[in-house]
Amino acid sequence: MKKILFLIVGMGIAAFVVINLDQLFNMPDEITGILYFISIGIAASSVLNYFKE
Repeated sequence: MKKILFLIVGMGIAAFVVINLDQLFNMPDEITGILYFISIGIAASSVLNYFKE
């Protein structure tokens, strides 16, 4: 249960950062979409590796 909670929080923070960067720098949607999915993947991978059993 703890792993799932950290996974959701980590992906939420990653998405929040990318959306705020998009609003701040007004990037094209193609770049924002790529950054969004890459950052969520990195966050998920990091959490799953941290809680490796």
